[in-house]
Amino acid sequence: MVKKVDSPLVIAHRGASAYRPENTLPAYALAVEQRADMIEVDLHRSRDGVIVIAHDADLGRFGAEGVIGAKTLAELRALDAGGEGSGSATIPTLDEVLDGFGHQSPFNLELKWGSEGPYSGLEAEALEAVESRGILERTLFSSFQDSILAELRRTSSAARLAVLVDPRQPELRNMLERARSLGAEAINPHFMLASEGLIAQAHSADLAVYAYTVDDPKTMRALIDAGIDGLFTNRPDAMRAVVDGTDPPTRAGVAA
Repeated sequence: MVKKVDSPLVIAHRGASAYRPENTLPAYALAVEQRADMIEVDLHRSRDGVIVIAHDADLGRFGAEGVIGAKTLAELRALDAGGEGSGSATIPTLDEVLDGFGHQSPFNLELKWGSEGPYSGLEAEALEAVESRGILERTLFSSFQDSILAELRRTSSAARLAVLVDPRQPELRNMLERARSLGAEAINPHFMLASEGLIAQAHSADLAVYAYTVDDPKTMRALIDAGIDGLFTNRPDAMRAVVDGTDPPTRAGVAA
């Protein structure tokens, strides 16, 4: 049985994304500086077959039209990933992220669904990128799509898997059964689903529970008291302070 952890994982959601443009190298660097235990990133695949980091399949967040899967890496590089008022930043590749931070921090790699379905070869290429750097044991793969997780499991018996739980489909039995059938080690539900009862039942099934996405220190404390194993947060500094029992920083004091 999974036991209640003394120090839940601080998982930087798309990096320290409350303070730096999400899913960019500066956001990951700040997450390391803020002592995150793990960094979560989102994987897509460009038209020319490069794994790139961005949350959505479409390019609306970057002020552009179209979808990632229809663009080459060069075309994606021409977009500004900084966001309004954040300064210029570029969409990174998975290779860049792992080369820069793979030995500084464990990663949760979320494999995304493309605009027209799964990205061909994404699972195998993501595994190869991790295995070739010797960081498979430090990497957790997650997805909302069971077919993606099943392909990861088929390709690697050693891959560490987590089932992402859509808050619109929160049935406890379903999420636990999904995890069992896939050989997953964790479920990643929306934080509003992460009751003490759910956490206890997951632990009884030898599953860890990592909930997304929590920025409020009071909510962090409540979930930690309920036995959560880790939390995704845009403010890793705030959760680090809660875990360490110190005063959480203000947003203004860190974002500068």
